[in-house]
Order: sequence, then C-alpha cells, then structure tokens
Amino acid sequence: MNLKYPTILAVALFATTSFTAMAATEIDSQQARGLESIGNVSVSAQRGSIDDAAQKLSQKAEEMGATHYRIVGLDNPGDSSMWSGTAELYK
Repeated sequence: MNLKYPTILAVALFATTSFTAMAATEIDSQQARGLESIGNVSVSAQRGSIDDAAQKLSQKAEEMGATHYRIVGLDNPGDSSMWSGTAELYK
C-alpha cells in the first residue's frame, strides 16, 4: 500500500515534466539557421492584441510538434482589432 503513493507521485512529476519540455520556443531568423523547417502555421481574424495573435501562433506551433518557431509576420487591417499572422516551424 505504501508503494502506491511514491509511484503515483513519480508518474505525476514525469507527466508534468514532459508537457513542459514540449513547449515551442520563439526564435529569430539567425537562430533558425541550421534547424529543420517542418512547415508553417497561421492565424486570421484573431481578436485582441498583437500579443494575443503571437500567443495563438505559439500554441499552434506546440500542437504541430515544433520545438522552435519564428514569427514571419503579424498584421491587422487598418484600425481593426482583428490580427493575422504566420510563423515558420522548426525541429
């Protein structure tokens, strides 16, 4: 009975550590040199601020299994709060 608790704790710690290790890191074009490009992600009509659009790109990069991503562009049409953006993904 006493062995169950350390095992459960170890599994919980391992699961938490694995999820953190999978987070994609934003890089610039110079840091991207030498990394393998695995595709692109984009967002459109993202309501909010430029930070909200960048966060959505980061989330999509993680979902696609990228270890790194580089934001290629972020834009909003005119006086709108709707953002669009693109990021290149790397492993």
